[in-house]
Amino acid sequence: MLNTPLTQALSLVWKLLTVLILPVIMAIYVKIMDSYYGPFAFEDLDLGKNLHKWIVFAIYLAFLLCWNRLNPHVISALKRMEY
Repeated sequence: MLNTPLTQALSLVWKLLTVLILPVIMAIYVKIMDSYYGPFAFEDLDLGKNLHKWIVFAIYLAFLLCWNRLNPHVISALKRMEY
């Protein structure tokens, strides 16, 4: 029972990861586009072509699919940590 606050915190972080990953995905996308294709800033992603937005959205949906597949395993591992 000593690990209960730790497992609760890890569970909260795991659940919040679904929301907090989107800015990380956008930042990584901007960095990759900037390094490979010349000057590219967040404004280009925000005001630019919809293709960039769709790519970021597709990456986010792929992450959510992976998160959804891993969720039962992570939850069971966290429950085992409690005892």
